[in-house]
Amino acid sequence: MAEPEKTGKTLWEMFSERLRATGNGPGAALTLSNPLDLRVSSAVLVARANGPEFAAYDFTVKEIREYLRQLGGQAFVFTDYVLRGVNRNTFDSSDELVARLRVVPNPAGGHDSLLLTLDDEFGFAEDFLAVVKDTTGVFEVTGDSSGATETFSRVNDLRDSYQAAVLVVSATTQDGKAPPAQTVRAKVEYWDYWRDVDLGADATAKEFLFVELNSDTGWFQIWRVREFFAGS
Repeated sequence: MAEPEKTGKTLWEMFSERLRATGNGPGAALTLSNPLDLRVSSAVLVARANGPEFAAYDFTVKEIREYLRQLGGQAFVFTDYVLRGVNRNTFDSSDELVARLRVVPNPAGGHDSLLLTLDDEFGFAEDFLAVVKDTTGVFEVTGDSSGATETFSRVNDLRDSYQAAVLVVSATTQDGKAPPAQTVRAKVEYWDYWRDVDLGADATAKEFLFVELNSDTGWFQIWRVREFFAGS
């Protein structure tokens, strides 16, 4: 009798195994991917080189989000540090800036960092979902004031979305772990886009745009980022 065909692990099976593999034991704080060794409430220096819009803000880590995605049957992890920016000139809560510092492993064994800013967010919309699922791989953004259209295309000409299991951590212990009561697990689907931006003097830079859909709540967020982050 032939043996049944073996199937690969689902993303959530891989996610659960990764959490169990930390060896923390039931109820113990969870070990998470924290490449910058930051804590929730840690200060993060965002240098002026990232853009003048950040100059008046002091940033702290609001939460840490560990993303697990599956590519070719293998698990890949990256980390978003969600930043809360307070305007030191006004200290007005309505003037706060939300950003993410995304840290992704690179082939050299280190990591690359990207500073994401929130471009828009809104509840589930079927017509918008059709835009990101469009087979052209093109995403157009029209400026509110200028009316100019910016055209992005899928990174590396992909068409499919990415699925990710996310561990959302709202508090950390002194040694950088996550108390179970301060964590939430979420399912996320996202699409990545890029375009070339003219910097002048025959120089260009990549600008990335990420559309993220929380599969549990239907909430969309659109994040923008240039291809570098300067931390000091």
